[in-house]
Amino acid sequence: MKPVDTEKNEKTKPPDYVGHRRRLKERFRSQGLEGWYTYEVLELMLGYAIPRRDVKPVAKRLLERFPTLKEVLDAPLDRLQEVEGLGPQAALFLKLYREVLILYLEEPERRRRAVTSPEQIREFCRARLEGLPEERFLVIFLDNRHRLISSEIVHRGTVDMSIVYPREVMTRALLHRSAAIIVAHNHPGGSCTPSAEDIKITRELRNAAAALGIRLLDHLIVAGSRVISLRETGDM
Repeated sequence: MKPVDTEKNEKTKPPDYVGHRRRLKERFRSQGLEGWYTYEVLELMLGYAIPRRDVKPVAKRLLERFPTLKEVLDAPLDRLQEVEGLGPQAALFLKLYREVLILYLEEPERRRRAVTSPEQIREFCRARLEGLPEERFLVIFLDNRHRLISSEIVHRGTVDMSIVYPREVMTRALLHRSAAIIVAHNHPGGSCTPSAEDIKITRELRNAAAALGIRLLDHLIVAGSRVISLRETGDM
């Protein structure tokens, strides 16, 4: 009987994480994500972006820095890349995953005949703007029956809104042949209170839209998980 070459067997044996990844995929295939720990969900995701390494430590380090899955996906790209072992490709994959989720949430809105519920719009804007580290200005374009045509981020970062936004918004509204629009922006600082500038830009947008025969239906502010309507507060 030939002696067992244990050294050779150790060299040819696949790393432990290979079998672990396979088991995670089989588990997801058979039962979905029910009952999973958050770090296991991240492990499964990162396995597609980091192909030849044990990603469990990376998943756990992510959650040490950003305690929930939502905070991981909302984190800025540069802060994700600060997590040891993640790297630019995997960080970009997580940001891509978030953007795909947004597109997924938009699809039901596009299939609806009309936007009839204020809560629909609140959830839509919250999905697009919640948790972002910089200010973004979102415009939702509607036809004359309030059916969704499209939505676009028309600006990122803080600028003099009274100069930039009316021109950009109306240009895009005309290109989409919109009959009505709803605008929204986020307050990264967390305050839901409309600023004097928020109220000013709302009125300028309303006047600019009216001059073109377009209705400004509302201006929403997203701060954290809260959303307020300037129409409801009387600041339109």
